[in-house]
Amino acid sequence: MKNFIASVVALMIGFFTITFAAVMGLFIGIAALVAKPFIKKRMTAAYEEALKQQGYQTQQQSGSTIDGEFEDVTKRPAMQ
Repeated sequence: MKNFIASVVALMIGFFTITFAAVMGLFIGIAALVAKPFIKKRMTAAYEEALKQQGYQTQQQSGSTIDGEFEDVTKRPAMQ
């Protein structure tokens, strides 16, 4: 009988815990969806401000240079 009562109490506590976690997760998820645009806007503004302080231009240039390593492959013999 003692084991039965302990099992029922454990099941009730587990059910309460899972229900509470689901409700809290739902509210936190909704709050995150509502706050996302505001946080994204603030992060973009802070990033642009940091670039200005470091002397970078925030607008795209019209050049087409790609930085990286270069290896000339035009003079290699064909593989047989």
